[in-house]
Amino acid sequence: MSDSLSLKQMIVRFLGGDRPYLLEQRDEEEWRTNLRWLDRSGLALPLAARLEVLGPNVAVPDRIRDELRTRLEDNEKRMASMLRFFEEANTALAASGVQYCCVKGFSLIPDCFAGIRERHQVDLDFLIAPRDSSKAQYAIEALGYRAQRISNSGELRFTKGWKKHLGVNAYLYQLPEPPPIELHTCVWEPEAEEIEFPSLSGFFDATETHKLSGVQFPRLQQAYQFVYLVLHIFRHLFGSWIRLISLYEVSILIRSRCADDHLWNNVRQIVSKEESLASAFALILGLVDFAFTTGLPYPLRELYTHNLSTESALWIERYSRDWLFSAPPGNKLALLVQKQFCLDRYAWRRYLRRRLLPVRKPHELSDETMTSGRATLAYRAEDTWYKISRAWYHMRSDCEYLVARLKWERLTQPQTRSVPRVADEL
Repeated sequence: MSDSLSLKQMIVRFLGGDRPYLLEQRDEEEWRTNLRWLDRSGLALPLAARLEVLGPNVAVPDRIRDELRTRLEDNEKRMASMLRFFEEANTALAASGVQYCCVKGFSLIPDCFAGIRERHQVDLDFLIAPRDSSKAQYAIEALGYRAQRISNSGELRFTKGWKKHLGVNAYLYQLPEPPPIELHTCVWEPEAEEIEFPSLSGFFDATETHKLSGVQFPRLQQAYQFVYLVLHIFRHLFGSWIRLISLYEVSILIRSRCADDHLWNNVRQIVSKEESLASAFALILGLVDFAFTTGLPYPLRELYTHNLSTESALWIERYSRDWLFSAPPGNKLALLVQKQFCLDRYAWRRYLRRRLLPVRKPHELSDETMTSGRATLAYRAEDTWYKISRAWYHMRSDCEYLVARLKWERLTQPQTRSVPRVADEL
């Protein structure tokens, strides 16, 4: 195991249990090598807050401790500015009369974090009743936003033009320009993966009023919020990378309410209506437990034990570490465990072909940057390098997946069966 991977795992284990000895004997250079990963995983801020509380009891180099503290201070200013943008959007939606609630982000404070400085976020997410989609769009556009993308599932993304762009290696905690706003009209947006969970219902009526720093807004009730967060992680499983902060949030909710059987029985009731949904849920619980050694309360443990498939258990054991601890843009090893959730073999082949042989127009370095900003020489040079790096990523991660696929087939198929050629899947 590389020193870099070892330190990442020790940091995650430390956040999962406050064991100072886990971070001992790590030199400053090893820490510095991992600062970018800490920032992008979202864990730099909760780690900084934890080190601030524990003080010198944790053996972290002074310069690293200072850099983490600076991130915490800068993010406090950033998030105060984000909260003003959030209040503006929240007020507009409330005045329009739409049925909505905030999901993720500010809705998790103080349940998962002591204050806004401990969580970094880039956009604002709202769950909107489908019938109110047009009214919600009008309310957001009245704030000067424009619709950037409207998905078949009903997801709407809005942006305001940024005067400058955040490059791949930008400092993440500077004061923000207007953040993108995403309106979600369903709890699970299936179009990319062709997986449906028809039993998901009741979320739009399961809301409560929450207040943060003087801003009042609706959010999901605890059981529904927990299910939503787990499904958000499952959605990212169908990508190449996930911020570990998402698993950390789920682990915090589990630990802080471990004795609340009423809550966890409600969660189990929501999820257990559908076998495929319960299986997906069990997979994510397994990942949370793997990363943060989170002891599951009995109702969740029962749900996990009865619904974790053999394929999911094997993938968690053999491949989840390399997927969870990869640096962005990640890798495609999650494809190994995804196939079980796609019952239509032809739909799976289309999806797999799309993931391994992407022919769509490459992503822009920054969709939010104004046209004038994208015309600059500096932006065009960085955007060109970004597209080249993305092409290299696809070649590298495709090869990694195809090699892993051969081993995966040997692990999951009976010895009497021949190993299918990976090309047959394409």
